[in-house]
Amino acid sequence: MSTTYTKLSVENQTKESVDVYVTFAASNPKNTCCGSPATVGDFPVLTEVNKLMGKFSLAAGAVQEFDPQGNCFSGNICFYIEPQCPVKGASFNKGAEGTSIAEFTLNPSSGCDEAFDISCVNGVNSFIQIKADGEGWNYGPNKTPISTIYNKGLGLNSGNPGVFPVNCTDCIRLVGDAPCPTLPVGPAQTERICNIQRTQRGGTVNVILTDAEPA
Repeated sequence: MSTTYTKLSVENQTKESVDVYVTFAASNPKNTCCGSPATVGDFPVLTEVNKLMGKFSLAAGAVQEFDPQGNCFSGNICFYIEPQCPVKGASFNKGAEGTSIAEFTLNPSSGCDEAFDISCVNGVNSFIQIKADGEGWNYGPNKTPISTIYNKGLGLNSGNPGVFPVNCTDCIRLVGDAPCPTLPVGPAQTERICNIQRTQRGGTVNVILTDAEPA
């Protein structure tokens, strides 16, 4: 059933069960768009890791819905391990090249845009797609319509809408120290296409774990 607010779902299209880590934005009264966001405790499926993070296991082929009941829901999704930079001696999925995450802010205050992206700033350990239904999703200076994004491998995301390349904290460049100094920087985006946004509400933003890099 459709709603006047936006929901999130997480889907596992791989052949094995996977641990999913959900990190939540902290409450901040100065944040006029999402000052009191949803928390770990709002979703019984989650086991608390810490005050701002919960985890759950998602079976192969399964989908888990998160219904924020119209409240602002802001945070990120990471598969296999907690978000972190390269893990020495790890396999690919366990963070040998860092971790890729799906970021989102849904149902913010009136006048603020909803948004989502895939961040490879801390590297890549999974191939994620985000498919959003509902109207109005767009990116870039020309507000180009879009409803599906995905990340590619490390160093291959320049020109890929909705994706922050590795160590590109400001989309088109690195600002400050590299979050993962053992990884390369970029190539960066040539224009600000890293965020997908809209003014509308409703529908579902579906975060999908896939087996391999899209062709």
